[in-house]
Amino acid sequence: MSGITGAGSVRARDLRVAVGDVRVVEGCAANAWPATMVQQTDGWQVRYSPGVANRRANSVLPLFDHSAQNLADRIGDVETFYGQRQLPSRFMISPASQPENLDDELERQGYHIDAPTLVQWCATADVTGPDGDSAEVELLDGPTEDWMSVYMEDVQDQGEIALKSDLIMRIGAAHILAKINGPGGAVAVGLCVYEKGWAGIFCMHTLQSHRRRGLGRQVLVELRDWARKKGAERMYLQVESDNPSARQFYQTSGFVTQYGYHYRTKETEHAIE
Repeated sequence: MSGITGAGSVRARDLRVAVGDVRVVEGCAANAWPATMVQQTDGWQVRYSPGVANRRANSVLPLFDHSAQNLADRIGDVETFYGQRQLPSRFMISPASQPENLDDELERQGYHIDAPTLVQWCATADVTGPDGDSAEVELLDGPTEDWMSVYMEDVQDQGEIALKSDLIMRIGAAHILAKINGPGGAVAVGLCVYEKGWAGIFCMHTLQSHRRRGLGRQVLVELRDWARKKGAERMYLQVESDNPSARQFYQTSGFVTQYGYHYRTKETEHAIE
């Protein structure tokens, strides 16, 4: 299995945390970012979200293995599924992936590593706040137009923005959105999803024109306080390993890298990225 420079390990034998915790967190994260369609296949979740440009929503989450079928044949079935939908075949590989030789087999079949990501968590009580005065943080039950405009600051396609908004509105677990407003509307946003004692942090974004003012940390602290009231003992998040500024932000907020995951991707005959 190929290593990932700068990321936590995806090898179960190298873990410092329990594989069971990894499986719970990955299951919670999947529910926090729900695909339009999920096909349960002998322990694998085959996820499909038409029109959504997002790896998580269009990939296989292989947390369990209940199949007696040959692994190569199962991978072939996945390639057929995504090829029929004009998408690349993609697997999300973590230390909890099953069967244990899946990553090696995907590599053997020509799948390349994509988007290596760190999973970090810490005790909810250990998430630190900003020093000095804080801006007012508004909590929301669902995404508003200005919240979405901040979260998707660099996206111009209104159809894609609408699909992402629909995805957020499909979240079934307890969740809350937060924003800090400026003169013209939201300038910093975030999302927190609670399930099974874990609170996940998603969609953290501050407008480029309002960065380096501590707004992101203020949003994070408000989400922490909400999570604490829900009974969350731990908070988790995902950050791409090649994003040093985000990694520094979360490290100084109390989060610690626990493991890594990556995607294995292969173009199918009819795939369109």
